[in-house]
Amino acid sequence: MNGQHKKYIYTCFMVLKGIALIFAKNVVRYRRKKGISQYDLAQISGISRAMISHYEREGMLPPANRLQALADSLDVPVYKFFKQPGMETNAETDLSGIDPRSVKKFRDILSLPAEDRNDLYRILNKMLRKNLLEKQRLEALKANRKGGH
Repeated sequence: MNGQHKKYIYTCFMVLKGIALIFAKNVVRYRRKKGISQYDLAQISGISRAMISHYEREGMLPPANRLQALADSLDVPVYKFFKQPGMETNAETDLSGIDPRSVKKFRDILSLPAEDRNDLYRILNKMLRKNLLEKQRLEALKANRKGGH
């Protein structure tokens, strides 16, 4: 295996690990939000308490049938297990007044890993600042022209 393949495999592993850690945090969060213990969740879901603990601590992803059992037991859609905590309000914002292309781009941005989103936000902030400065410069020129006449 060459260096390029190793780097690709490592990157894939890190992405999956990040997803698994988000999943783990969300299982804990939704379980606590529902006010139940790991034991209670085990009883409701049919998954052993040891596996529930393992999912929460180790960031291990369960097979699809257990994933659905957890979602059903916690009254949470499966996709919410894979969202960064705090993103629900952003992702569920009413976007009906925005053109469909922008809505799609907005959703695509929200699906990016946090580091990539932050990079994109930095670039957008730079562009928006530049645009604002240019507008202010043009307004100042207009004001100077009006004042001079």
